[in-house]
Amino acid sequence: MPTNQTYFEDIKVGTEINPQQYGPWSNAHITRWCAAQENWERFHYDYKFATEVFNLEDIVANGNWRKYPMARIFKDWAGDKGWLWKIEMQYRGMHYPFDMFEVWGKVKSVEEVEGLGIVYLDCGMRNQHGQETTPGTATVVLPLKNGRKVPYPFEPPPPLSIKGFDYDRVSNLKDAIYVTPQIETHIGDESEGKSWDEVSKSELRRFSQAIPDPDPLYWDENYSKTTKYGSIMAMPLYPVDGFKHPPTEPDQLTLRLKEDPNYWGGPPGVMSGERDHHLPGLPTGGALNGGQSYEILGLAGVGERLHRKSKLLDIYEKQGKQNRLVFTVYGTDYLNNSGDVILKGVGTGILRG
Repeated sequence: MPTNQTYFEDIKVGTEINPQQYGPWSNAHITRWCAAQENWERFHYDYKFATEVFNLEDIVANGNWRKYPMARIFKDWAGDKGWLWKIEMQYRGMHYPFDMFEVWGKVKSVEEVEGLGIVYLDCGMRNQHGQETTPGTATVVLPLKNGRKVPYPFEPPPPLSIKGFDYDRVSNLKDAIYVTPQIETHIGDESEGKSWDEVSKSELRRFSQAIPDPDPLYWDENYSKTTKYGSIMAMPLYPVDGFKHPPTEPDQLTLRLKEDPNYWGGPPGVMSGERDHHLPGLPTGGALNGGQSYEILGLAGVGERLHRKSKLLDIYEKQGKQNRLVFTVYGTDYLNNSGDVILKGVGTGILRG
């Protein structure tokens, strides 16, 4: 939760942000997050499935959860007058029940652009063993003490603005088994969908507790009126998880488990009226999260019904330690009621052959 305002003049290369602590991250915490996100991927809560079907040493904590504490530390540091503009993270290690986590950030470079202080940081999440499980980078915009206000909704300075998605394609294996030339023709495929539910106070309360992030902007009407937003708003990365299974569609979880007792549960938000992203011929045993990057331009407000547009940016194959791995990369724009893009995301999924 933002407290004292940080200004551009207050920091320098090497400045370290006070780390934020999480844990012990128990089975109950993992389950609470699954419920908030409506994530039924079984390796998060079903020990027998995780160890016998997915060959993991235990159930694993949600990779997708990490983006919230990773964003929170910079949102808090930027204060009400600053802005968390970009954040990128890679998932390099599993999180297990009762792990402890420390989220950190350190300034690596700074520049002043058109009256705004642009701060580039290294960041990460490390466990109790000192392992960096989630290395990343962030870009925060800070006000100058005698400079102009950081605009909201955020508008990147033209010299730093990028059209489309900030992503460079990766070469596919020449002897690829799954990612054939036919599969590669799907690069560029697009889909879109609208959330079934509006953003609600109840939903934001559940997310606030499950992260946990007690920022009163997410639940306190009186506090929110004193901010630049004027009302309760969602977490910066909430739109990613704002798409739930509509009640008008069949219960895919039940149907697929009847077909296959080892069905992995499916990711949250996929069955929201959009075309199924899964391409024929690719592994079907379940997906792991390979990392994410986001550009944050605005926040979602209570009562808004979100819209998203996705594009397959890349698909490629690599040789893993035991089997082939297929990487799918999607770029997604998240829009509010007015049709404004409030969040841009690039996410990598990993399918195990």
